[in-house]
Amino acid sequence: MRVVLEFIGDKDLHLPIQYNHIVQGFIYNNMTDGDFSAFMHDEGFKHGKRKFKLFTYSRLEGEFRLLKKEEKIVLKPPFRLTISSPIDEFIFDLSQNMFKKDFCTFNNQTFQLSSINIENPPVFRDRARIKFLSPVVMYSTIEDKGIKYTYYYSPWNDNFSDLLLNNLIKKYEVIYGEGVRDPYFKLYPIGRENMKYQKVMKYKNTVIKGWMGIYDVECNPDLLKVAYYAGLGSKNSQGFGCFEIL
Repeated sequence: MRVVLEFIGDKDLHLPIQYNHIVQGFIYNNMTDGDFSAFMHDEGFKHGKRKFKLFTYSRLEGEFRLLKKEEKIVLKPPFRLTISSPIDEFIFDLSQNMFKKDFCTFNNQTFQLSSINIENPPVFRDRARIKFLSPVVMYSTIEDKGIKYTYYYSPWNDNFSDLLLNNLIKKYEVIYGEGVRDPYFKLYPIGRENMKYQKVMKYKNTVIKGWMGIYDVECNPDLLKVAYYAGLGSKNSQGFGCFEIL
């Protein structure tokens, strides 16, 4: 399921530019089932040594201005947040709890929830054009001379689609408990590599490099569905890999 939340208020929302952890905390704090919230936060769904939280969310969308010297972003209400997950219980729990509240809190600032819209599922085909609502991230941990470091891939890198596919196959197996038939997924950037679409972000103390923009995909429709609801790429529960189908 996928839900779009819209918030209103009398004052602007002031956040640090690196606010992903604030939105993630907002999501966990608005779950009514404490045990399920702790499970999603601490454990997630296991696939071998990997763990998947199986949810993703957009950046906060609305009219905004950047205060670069202060490293802050100011959003003018109304603003929206899209949250997506293949785990219906997760979306139901979150939506029902927020619907009952008089106000919601972001970074100690209160706003009213003006609407909750559970989106109708799109038609998943073997070709699509997608637009990222939060940056897509794909990386490998590489060891060189005994030193490990994280290498972040660009969508223009030949390995990018293969890594996305491997990640999606694991998510599919976690969700459905079986392998996917005819797995394929290919992402095609539109135009030449443009660094304006790269977003270098910091989640707590970790630097993360992701990419926004519009892309074409050729894919197994079942894997596109998994990507749409669980997020494409890595670090989805930290606010990466959420997209819409155009």
